[in-house]
Amino acid sequence: MKKWTRIILGVLVLAAVFIWIEVAKSPTADISDQNAHLFFFSVGQGDSELIQKGNIQVLIDGGPDDRVLSELGKVMPVSDRKIETVILTHPHADHITGLNSILDRFEIGTIYYTGVSSDSNAYKEFLAKVKKKNILLKIPQTGEVDNLFSNGVLTFLWPGEKFNGQNLENLNNSSEVVSFCYFSHCSLYLGDIETDEQAPMISYYSNKDALHTEILKIAHHGSVNGTNQTILDAVKPAYAVIEVGADNMYGHPHASTIDLLNKNNIKYFRTDRDGTVEFVVNETAIINK
Repeated sequence: MKKWTRIILGVLVLAAVFIWIEVAKSPTADISDQNAHLFFFSVGQGDSELIQKGNIQVLIDGGPDDRVLSELGKVMPVSDRKIETVILTHPHADHITGLNSILDRFEIGTIYYTGVSSDSNAYKEFLAKVKKKNILLKIPQTGEVDNLFSNGVLTFLWPGEKFNGQNLENLNNSSEVVSFCYFSHCSLYLGDIETDEQAPMISYYSNKDALHTEILKIAHHGSVNGTNQTILDAVKPAYAVIEVGADNMYGHPHASTIDLLNKNNIKYFRTDRDGTVEFVVNETAIINK
């Protein structure tokens, strides 16, 4: 009996040590960190971005599958099971599918979307889960502001209620466009909005600097119809991020997009080549990690 007791105790001790080592080496956020962290996740051919300061998160899109869960696990505090804000730019599978996994595993504060109509199964599943969990679902107004935390502001730039309830042939152009600023340092998230729908947005803000940001999430995975000189002139970014899958069937990013970024001396990152991209933002600087 004593022998088996020693064996059992030994196994339990080894198990406890293993668990402690796994927790200790897990890359988790420091909730006392006063920096804002911007992540552009490597989730294959799809989009997913996270804005995080301490234990406050904004998740924009969820990618094409549940890889987003692994990415979140690398950067969120272990004990944090709530995401305060989720934004669905538009209901294409490469943006919404991972959000359905998120809804199963996290408490969600508020979800923003455009209200566009779609018969996709992933979108139907998403809306059903939101309803079942009684999550607040909102269509933000054009220019609506959400003060996330001290000096951290999320602004919903486009399209407001323009596409609410509509069936569109091109769902890309229903994309929710948002900017995030921490102090004076800003990033812009374009979803998959194409250049023809970018034009009225740029015109709407022509007399303002709302689109002028240092970090640009390139529209539609770097496709030929997602980036032109007009949007780069309006934004004037120092950095750009292209979220794209390796060897994807669409040929993203297009050579013309890369040429434009090089021509404008914009330092760009690609998730297929660089993996998840992180920027650390404080009052005085943006640092690429």
